[in-house]
Parts: sequence; structure tokens; C-alpha cells
Amino acid sequence: MKTKALFSTLLLISSAGSLMLHSAHATSGNFTLANPTGLITTTIPVTVNSTKLYLYSFQQLPVLTVDDSKQLLGQYLSNEPVDKLVPSADKTIRFVSPKDVNTSFEHNLVTGDLRFHRNFARYLGDFQPKLPSTEEALKASQTFLEENKLMPANPAELKIAHIGGLRASSLIDGKQAGPVIDKLITLNYSRVVNNLPVIGPGSKMIVDIGEGGEILSLTRHWRELVPEAREINPRDTYSEDEAKRLAALQISKEFGKQATFEIINVQQAYFDNNGRFLQPVYAFQTKVFLPDQQAQAFEYVSVIPVLRKQLEPLNLNVLDANALRQIKSGSFLPNTKTGKFE
Repeated sequence: MKTKALFSTLLLISSAGSLMLHSAHATSGNFTLANPTGLITTTIPVTVNSTKLYLYSFQQLPVLTVDDSKQLLGQYLSNEPVDKLVPSADKTIRFVSPKDVNTSFEHNLVTGDLRFHRNFARYLGDFQPKLPSTEEALKASQTFLEENKLMPANPAELKIAHIGGLRASSLIDGKQAGPVIDKLITLNYSRVVNNLPVIGPGSKMIVDIGEGGEILSLTRHWRELVPEAREINPRDTYSEDEAKRLAALQISKEFGKQATFEIINVQQAYFDNNGRFLQPVYAFQTKVFLPDQQAQAFEYVSVIPVLRKQLEPLNLNVLDANALRQIKSGSFLPNTKTGKFE
């Protein structure tokens, strides 16, 4: 099982210091590693999570139809034609406005995933929008989600993971550098369940905010959990030592037996792969060293299932960078530095 990421973008907002899990149920200390294949013996700061782990199931979605898509398109993109909506092979309704290619809509009839972009044409060129403050943008997003019934059933699960935006530069007379313009603010939300971050392609929302708190776009990948969760018996799980060995084998398979690596930190999380279950995993942040002396060391995230017998594959090909930022920083606090657009 693997997930690879070069952390150049993650380092932009990661907090200085260790990757401790910020949880009232955690105890920390130093852990001396054994030396499985390729692992450089070291002592690292570790957070031992004493919170009980659970296996969660997602609620079954109601049957969605093209009529549901038409209603949503009319709700978010008013005055657009809805008479020619046809689902594609992946059961997704896709629409691009004949009046503006920057105005689009997607709605998956199986997962309920929703995405739209609107009103962006006027933001092109030299237009300098009067963007809200971070606090105002967060309030505008919350109001929009609440008014359109897009908030999770348990609002406490929705956490701001990263605040960025879009910054554009221009040229005067095609030669001289013109003004740098902040076009919009992007709010990236992720999920927290049982005091642990949820990573993977699901369980996220992205909201773009424009002038005066205008909502320019929304991406919503969110399904509700069944209220009753099954507590996981520790005997059915890999220990952290066993998971480290699996990570070592995985890195050896990926980069060759001559590759060595250091474990920078490890954290438990839940993984949403758009399947039926939300499963616990170990996320190992490592630095890999290749035998080629010309190759620079790079960071790699190894995701290992906690359960010895998985109920379904994790499908680790896609892991969103914003959720990885949570593992990198160990924090669910928003980045509120003004003027920081990433």
C-alpha cells in the first residue's frame, strides 16, 4: 500500500516543530526504532494515541436522478438551460454554460459529489476585487453552507485545513510588469472523526470566495456516517511496530532494496476512499535516500491499514494534499496569515 507525495507545497503552511497529534487522548514520548530493511536507526518524537478506534460505515444515499441535478443547477447557476442534462458513463452530470466557459456544474448521481464554478468572467484581466478578510470569508462560507443545507449532520466534523487563494500578475503594454492582484480566497475544509483527521479522496469541501464574500465555486465530497460505529478489537490490528515493517517493505518495493529512509513521524488517521467504510490507517512521514548520490533525498508518505483484514481496499492512488497538511502540521487550526496565497 502506498501514497507518495513531495512535500514542497505542504511545507508552505506546516507549523514549526514536531508532528504530534494534538488530542486530549494522546500521550507523547521518545520511541527507539528497530531496524527493518532500509530503515535508518533513529529516535523520533512519537505520539501514542490512546483513543479507541472504530470502523465507520457510510449511510446509503437516496437514489439521485437527472431531476435532482436540474434542481441543483438552477439553484446555483440561475438562468442557465437545464433541458439537455445527460449523465455520462460514470453517472456524472456535467454542464458548461454556452454563455461563459468559466461557468460549470458537475453532480455525481451515485456519490452525490457536487461541484460548480460561477460568475468568474468579470474576475479576469485587470479587475481588482475587494476581497473580504479571512474572518469575513469564513463567515460567508459558513452562511452559504448553512443556507443551502450543505453543512454536515455533525458540524464539528468539518474543519478548516488550509486558507489560500488565487493571485494573478499582469504586464503593461506587454513588457513592463504590472500589478499583482489577489483574485479570490480559497477555503479548504477536511474532516475530523474521533479526534483523528480523515484523509483520502473523500470527506472534503473547497469554497472559493470573491468580492464582498461572493461564493464563486464549491467542491463538495461528503457523505454522512452511520451513527453507530463498531469498536475495533486491538487483536484485529497491526501494532505500530508491525506497521513500520510493512512501511519498510513497501518503500523497498517502490524504490529498491538499496534505498534507505528515516521515519520523521507517524500519526493515525481515518481513510475515506469513496467506498463503503471509513477505515483507520497509519500515516508514516518518511525521508527516502536513494543509492544514487546525485539524487536528492525526498519526503514520502506511507499509508498502512490498521486492520489486519481490510473490509475493502484502501485505493491509495489519490491522497489529497490538504489532508496531508494536517498530518504534516498535526493541527486543525486555519492558516490566517494575511496576504498568503498558495
